[in-house]
Amino acid sequence: MTISSSNSVKTEPRGTTTSQNISPASDDIPFQYLINEPQLCNHDSNLYVINTVGIGAWEEKTRNRIRSLWANQAWHNITGIKTVFLTGAVTNPKIMADLKEESHRYHDIIQFSFLDTYNNFTFKILGALHWIINFCPTPVWVLKSDSDVLVNTFELNRFLKEYDEKTNYSRNHFICRKTKNPSPPCRQTCQQVKWRVSLDEYPHKYYPAYCYGPGYIIPRRLVAHLYGAANKTHPFRMEDVYYTGLIPQKLKWSNAIDNIANRFPWRPRFWKKSFENTDLMILELEEHLGQGASSKVWNKILKNRGFLSYINNKTVLEP
Repeated sequence: MTISSSNSVKTEPRGTTTSQNISPASDDIPFQYLINEPQLCNHDSNLYVINTVGIGAWEEKTRNRIRSLWANQAWHNITGIKTVFLTGAVTNPKIMADLKEESHRYHDIIQFSFLDTYNNFTFKILGALHWIINFCPTPVWVLKSDSDVLVNTFELNRFLKEYDEKTNYSRNHFICRKTKNPSPPCRQTCQQVKWRVSLDEYPHKYYPAYCYGPGYIIPRRLVAHLYGAANKTHPFRMEDVYYTGLIPQKLKWSNAIDNIANRFPWRPRFWKKSFENTDLMILELEEHLGQGASSKVWNKILKNRGFLSYINNKTVLEP
């Protein structure tokens, strides 16, 4: 399969960032780490899932919301899930300075030297795979989630452990909501310009089955295979199609996708109790239910799990 792409590594102009933990000279990755956390996974025997969140360097408020909810360190010993944020470089010196300060405060940000744009999102996932291979050997699973996804980490932990037992710890599948049938690329009539794909980029009529991008789970043991097969300079820019559809097809992985669509409800246009109980991920709460919806849903999850109580009209966490 031959696929060309206009997507390529665009790095930040020299002199605007300070590189840290630069990749080995023998490595084939074409960009550098501007901010790294090489010790984040070390000495953590409880690390079951590493979650990578691709996010704009300027989105500090969103990162803080995630940190205060399901990525809060208070729940790590219970869920075994740890979160790291992936960003690219920007030309605005204030954003760069603020990001470095935030990194020093929380130590959960990885920044790469390519420009932080939508078309470079595929490189964020490539960078995540590279970082996991080199700096995070201990987790069993890798979760990729978008910044507008709330993850029910308690249910995710329970589901994955049950899944491991049922499959005899084989871990050969992506776990996700997949496309029901091979779907056509979004061409010139596509309403979302950012999703338009030309014939030059992808000349085929259909994509292979793939995982929808807002959230999917990868066995840690498959990460090196995905990274090794990826184009390091011109990957196909539709990240979910590329890493969960085209690369598995290239590697001739059969039945690589385990579809549990009923556990990924995505858009909560209508309220469902399952959001608080059995669903693994919920997408776009703020967009569909209003500002503060994520906090309300997360508090309901905590309350249902017995981790939240109210004393004298004050919320009390009970990890």
